[in-house]
Amino acid sequence: MIRLLFISLLFISCTGNTSQSAQAEGPSYQEQLKLANPDTLLVGIQDKIYDVFVQSVVSQDKSSLVQLSDQLTELNKTEGQPIITYWRAYLQFYFSIFYLKNSDKENAEKEIDKGIELLEELKKRNSEDNALLAMLQGFGIQFKGLKAMVISMDIKSNIKQAIAQDSTNLRAYYVYGSNDFHTPKKYGGGKKAEQYLLKAISLPAQKVKNPYLPSWGKEESYELLIKLYIKEEKWGLAKKYFQEGISKFPESYTINQLAPKLVD
Repeated sequence: MIRLLFISLLFISCTGNTSQSAQAEGPSYQEQLKLANPDTLLVGIQDKIYDVFVQSVVSQDKSSLVQLSDQLTELNKTEGQPIITYWRAYLQFYFSIFYLKNSDKENAEKEIDKGIELLEELKKRNSEDNALLAMLQGFGIQFKGLKAMVISMDIKSNIKQAIAQDSTNLRAYYVYGSNDFHTPKKYGGGKKAEQYLLKAISLPAQKVKNPYLPSWGKEESYELLIKLYIKEEKWGLAKKYFQEGISKFPESYTINQLAPKLVD
């Protein structure tokens, strides 16, 4: 499957920000899953969400996204596990992109806000929750106009909390790096992207391979790191991490599309 074929063209507006910090720290999903029997719907759920998103974009019909959303909502009614809330919020990100691709900014904003609200309503958020919340609000900031500066401060707070909760969470560093990468220099951006993206690619996508848990972030980190070096005309580093990234993600559309920019 060609990963992130559509997302890269839209995610550029993401400044990687999140909302107010959680009132209490939740246990990691690794620990939660030891005590639960996750439903089969959650097996490979990250890929399932991406696949129905692609199907919906190609067909220009959101019914597949709606169906999966309904299934997760029903599962949440019977199981009520925070990991289900996580994936419901993650799905809202793709709903928002679907509408944005169809030039429907009003519904795109509504859908990303739904995902943000799901995570904000958790009584306890762990590192993964805060990292995802940061990403969703970072994507949603493009709709917020004058509120963007306030939201940006909240986002940075949540990213820092995600790292404090789990210093080995790849996704927290990716969102931090993405936030800095997309923040204009006049607002203080561009100073830490390299540091955090390098940290992200140095970490495993998952500590222990688990089909119920998130693994996103490493491919995206390579993409942004290469773009950063291209932007700064650090061609040697750009080529180095392109080769490294493409060896790990040979089918990556977002990394492969950078190849023409690296030709001497």
